[in-house]
Amino acid sequence: MIRYIPFLKAKQNELNAMSELAPNVKLAICPFFDFPRKQELYGPDQYANTAKRIAKSLAKHWGAKTEFYFDDLDIGQNLEVEGEHRYAFVLGVLCELSVIPVVGISRLSHNAAVARLKDEGVISTDTLAFRVVEDDFEDFEVVKDEIEEDLGDVFRKFEEIDLVLDCRLCTAKDESVTAQQIAAFAKKFCSTYSVRRVVVTGSSIPASSRDVLDVNTTCVVARKELAILAKVRDLLNDDVVTGDYATVSPFYSEADLAPEIMQNVMTARLTYSFKGFHYFIRGSSMKSGGYEQYFALARHICGQDFFRGPKYSSGDAYLHDKSRRIGNNCTPGAVIKPSVVAHISYMVLGANA
Repeated sequence: MIRYIPFLKAKQNELNAMSELAPNVKLAICPFFDFPRKQELYGPDQYANTAKRIAKSLAKHWGAKTEFYFDDLDIGQNLEVEGEHRYAFVLGVLCELSVIPVVGISRLSHNAAVARLKDEGVISTDTLAFRVVEDDFEDFEVVKDEIEEDLGDVFRKFEEIDLVLDCRLCTAKDESVTAQQIAAFAKKFCSTYSVRRVVVTGSSIPASSRDVLDVNTTCVVARKELAILAKVRDLLNDDVVTGDYATVSPFYSEADLAPEIMQNVMTARLTYSFKGFHYFIRGSSMKSGGYEQYFALARHICGQDFFRGPKYSSGDAYLHDKSRRIGNNCTPGAVIKPSVVAHISYMVLGANA
C-alpha cells in the first residue's frame, strides 16, 4: 500500500537515493519526479540529453516495473524537442518504464500531448495524475467548467485519476483556510471523476537557506505542510496520501555559476527531519570554511536527541560516519542523497506510520 509520495527533482543525487532505500520503504512510496529547473533556459539538445539521462538513471535506481509520476511543471518555456512538445518527448523516452503522466489546468499543449500519446499507445498505464496548485484548488466551482473543457477528453482515456493537491511552499499559508479549500475541492472532484488516490503535498523549505538562518547558526522550522494535511484528513475523514518535497525546496533552481564564484556564494548546510519539524544547520561559505566543516555539522546533528541512529537508514549511517570523520569530505551535492534517504525513510517508518 502506498503511504507516502516524495516530490523530488529528477537530478542525479535524488535519483541515486532511490536505490539506497530499504525494500520495505520502497514498497510504501510512489515517487513524483519533476524535470529539474534551471536558471538558464534549456535548449532542445540539452533538454533531450537531460531527459535521456533521467530515463537511464530511473531504470537503474528505481526499476522498470514500479510506478512513479513524472512532470515538467517547473519548465516555464515553450520548447519543441526533436519535433515534439517537450513533455511528449519526455514521456516517449520514459515509455518503457512504469511512468504515470501528469496533467493540469491551463496546460493545454501539455495535456494534448498526453492525450495523443495515450491514443498512440505510447502511454500504457491506465492511471493519470491531475496536479492542482493553490490558485486552482481555492474554489472548485470556479474551475469546474474549465476542467471539463480542457481535461475531460484526456480524463476519459484513462480508467482512474490520482488527484494531487500541491500547496508548493506553505510557510505563508493559513493552515485552516488552505485545508478547507483542499477538502472542498477534493470532495467535489471525487464525486465527479473516478479517483484512485488523493495526495496532498507541500513544503516549508524555501529556495535559499539564507531565508531561514544565517551562516554558522541552527534553527528549527515547523513543517506547515503536515499541519495542513492533518486538518484535511479531519475534514475528509478519509484516506489521504501524504506528500512533501523531502529536504529540497519546491522552488530550488540550479545556478549556472562558474566554480570559483560558486565557492563564494554556496554555504555548507544539512537538513534533518523529525517530529513535525525540519532542523537546519548552516556553516560558512565553501571558500572560507572548506569541505571539512561538514564533519562538524554532522557531529552536531548526531548529538541531538532526535537523531535516530546509524541503523535507521543509509542516510542516517552516512551522517553518523561523517560525524566521526569516516570517509571522504562531503560536498554540497554529495549530502543530498543521504539527506533524501533519511527523510523518506523517516516519513515511511516514523512520521507517516
